[in-house]
Amino acid sequence: MRHLKKYFKEHPVIASIRNEEDLHQAIKSDVIAIVVMGGSILNLDNMVSKIKESDKLIFIHLDLVRGFARDIQAVQFLAINELCDGIISTKGQLVQEAIKEDLIGIQRLFLLDSDALKTGKNMLANNKPTALEVLPGIAAHYFLDRLNDEIKCPVIAGGLIRTKEEIDNLIAKGVFAISTGKKELWFK
Repeated sequence: MRHLKKYFKEHPVIASIRNEEDLHQAIKSDVIAIVVMGGSILNLDNMVSKIKESDKLIFIHLDLVRGFARDIQAVQFLAINELCDGIISTKGQLVQEAIKEDLIGIQRLFLLDSDALKTGKNMLANNKPTALEVLPGIAAHYFLDRLNDEIKCPVIAGGLIRTKEEIDNLIAKGVFAISTGKKELWFK
């Protein structure tokens, strides 16, 4: 994921979409990556085709797309059928499988309290994800401040980010990119 830094430098936003309407707006936007966080396996192929036509990276949030079992076979299916560039999951074994399948494996962490901070530290050490997504995104700087020396992968901030100024502040504090469903932020 670090090799993508040059692409995110100009516009460090990843569009998070939940439906076809979001998809159409994300394709027209300035983002270079789209996270599919909704829909089902029944419409995934159609969504993926449209994203590929727009030449944007595709990440599938395996915990949220309906119809997938949350197991390694789902990751293998996505890889074999070339349906995405990577996956996002709270489940470390799926992230590890994605990396084995030559996909980007993004570990999602909900930073709710100090115990979650410890969990995040352990996940980084054990799972070695390609990137880590911290939710809520406004807490990503807290995570970076406390574990910066131990973080060996890019950190993505997701959720509760409302303004361009918040994006700029998070990037200045070391966040790699911002994942958001807020459509106004998809454009430069």
